[in-house]
Amino acid sequence: MELEHCPKSRNFDWEKAKIFYYIAKLGSFANAARFLNISQSALSRQIIYLEEQSGCPLFSRHSGGIKLTRKGEELFAIVEMTFINLKQFTQTHMNVGTCKRRKIRISSTHAVAAYILNDLILDYTLEHPDIFFEMISNDQTIDVVLNDVDIAIRPYDPFTQGVFQEPLFALEKKLYASPLYLEKYGVPQAVEDLVNHHIIVGGLPELYPYADINWILTLGMPKGKLHHPIFVSNSLECLIGAAKRGVGIIGSYDTMTILQNAHLEHILPDTTHKEPDGYFICPSYLEKDTEILNIKKYLKEKLSSR
Repeated sequence: MELEHCPKSRNFDWEKAKIFYYIAKLGSFANAARFLNISQSALSRQIIYLEEQSGCPLFSRHSGGIKLTRKGEELFAIVEMTFINLKQFTQTHMNVGTCKRRKIRISSTHAVAAYILNDLILDYTLEHPDIFFEMISNDQTIDVVLNDVDIAIRPYDPFTQGVFQEPLFALEKKLYASPLYLEKYGVPQAVEDLVNHHIIVGGLPELYPYADINWILTLGMPKGKLHHPIFVSNSLECLIGAAKRGVGIIGSYDTMTILQNAHLEHILPDTTHKEPDGYFICPSYLEKDTEILNIKKYLKEKLSSR
């Protein structure tokens, strides 16, 4: 990084630069406020201060949202690369305590972390006592570098710089109902029959940017029309519990252990919904790390056999 392109103030505030990075990355003050758990007004004050310190506007505001100015784009590139370089430096050169066990942080969505990855990672832990894992379940957008994550299992990220990404698995939602429900209401033979059935769906879809959690509401309905659900929850455990009790029909991943253990019956086998593929994502400086490569190979082998 060339020094002449750095902000000129000796007291440049890198904490505010981090806030600027998240606003630019997430596309709005509202998204960044939710992500950072800070009020929008506080974010606005921080950016105003940073713009005054930088001597130029960093965002242009318009009815459709915000957009980086030319100077904002330059600062974003500097901040992003600086944080990546700092993380790489600490990973390579800093000795963290005397613990000989290596800590690896893995992040994925709640459903994937809890019901697809967790058992696999626990098995790996038992076979490799020199490593300990921190599993982070988070359905919101994350930044691998700034969130200090070693591995993220997420859909492909077209925006983040300084990361390595490789396809890991495919997810496909299918329809399920309990034997109790099907005995009471019958087995639908076509998606058009769902109009006469009870539908269970996830709530708060805006909190799940990686999945179309309410795809089932459109099945068999005219364009622009939706089924009226009988039960809604933002908890996967509650949704599966409702399906087990015979409340209604649910759409979910057959690879999840919670669904496999619920003993639901697969219905309308020709009706599926493909979600974005899960990618193995890590910072570029860990791309050739032996342990990271071993974990990637292990996960690919285990997930491909399911």
